[in-house]
Amino acid sequence: MIPKILASSLRRPLAGLRSSKKSPSFSGVTRANMMKPSSLSSSSPAVQTTSSDGVVGTPINFDINSKIEGNESQIVTVALEPGQVLRAESGAMMYMTDGVEMNTTTGGGMSAGFQRMLTGQNVFISDYSYNGPDNTKGMVCLGTSFPSKILRLNVDEYGGKIVCQKGALLCASHTVDIQMEFTKKFSTGFFGGEGFVLQALTGEGDVFVTAGGTLIKRELEEGEELRISSGCLVGFTEGVDYDVEMIKGYKNVLFGGEGLFITTLKGPGLVWLQGQPPQRMISEIARRVPSGGGLGLAVPIGGMGGGGESGEGGGDGSSETQN
Repeated sequence: MIPKILASSLRRPLAGLRSSKKSPSFSGVTRANMMKPSSLSSSSPAVQTTSSDGVVGTPINFDINSKIEGNESQIVTVALEPGQVLRAESGAMMYMTDGVEMNTTTGGGMSAGFQRMLTGQNVFISDYSYNGPDNTKGMVCLGTSFPSKILRLNVDEYGGKIVCQKGALLCASHTVDIQMEFTKKFSTGFFGGEGFVLQALTGEGDVFVTAGGTLIKRELEEGEELRISSGCLVGFTEGVDYDVEMIKGYKNVLFGGEGLFITTLKGPGLVWLQGQPPQRMISEIARRVPSGGGLGLAVPIGGMGGGGESGEGGGDGSSETQN
C-alpha cells in the first residue's frame, strides 16, 4: 500500500507540471510583441503647442537636440526635427543647414515688438523650422553679439518666470514670451545699473541667455541679502527682491569705483551673476580711445610743400644773378 501511495503522490506533481505546460501562459509573448505598444505610442503624432502669437510647433527636447560649444565666447547649436520651431533673436544666426527655413516677424504685432525693444531685444524675431523628410534633422547655429557665456534655463522649473537683464535672451522655445518687468522703486531704475525695465521670460519651455565673463549661481535663503556691483546681474527667479542702496563712506564713493549706489538682492530665490558685464568692457575701451577727434598722424598733402620749391627756385635765381 505504501509504494502505491508514494507513486500516486509523485504522479500528481508531474501531472500538474504537464498541465501547466499545456495551459495558456505568457510564453507566447515575445520581445517584439512587448514592444508593440511603445512602437504605437512613438508613431502617434507628437503633442503640438501654440505660442501667444499663434505659432504652432512641437516642443524641442533640448537635452538631446542642443549643444553649447566654446569657452569664453560660446555658441549654441540646435537640431530641429520636422514640425519643431526655434525662436531666436534676429541677427544671431551663424548658419543653418538645408531644409531649415527662417521666418522673421514682429511676434504678435508692432506693440509686441516695441515691448521687446524696451527690454533690450530687437523689434523683430526669427522663427526657425525644419521642413525636411521624416527621421532627419536640420541644424541651426546661433552666436552672440558680444563674447559671452550661454546659459540654458528651463522656465517651468523656476515657477514659470525668470527675470533677466536687458537684452539677455538669445533663443528659446516658441512658447516663451518676453514681457516687461518694471523696477519697484524710482531710485532702483536710476541707479540700479539695469534701468527701469528688466526682461521677464514667461511661459513654458527652455531659454538660452547670455552672460559676460565668468558665470556664477547663488541661492539665497529667506531674508538673505546679497550686494552686487551694478551691471553684474544676469537674472533671478521670482521672489527675489531687487533694490539699490547708497554706499557708506565718502572715500568709498569717491575712490571705490562703484559709484554712489550698489545693487541689493534679497532672497529667497536663485541669482545668476556675470563677472564681465558688457557695459563695463565697453566703458574701458571708450576710456582708452584717444580724444581730440584725430589720430595724431601727420599726412603730407600734395601742393602744400612750397618750401622745397621756393628753395629750388631761389637756388636757380641766385645762379642766374651770378651769371
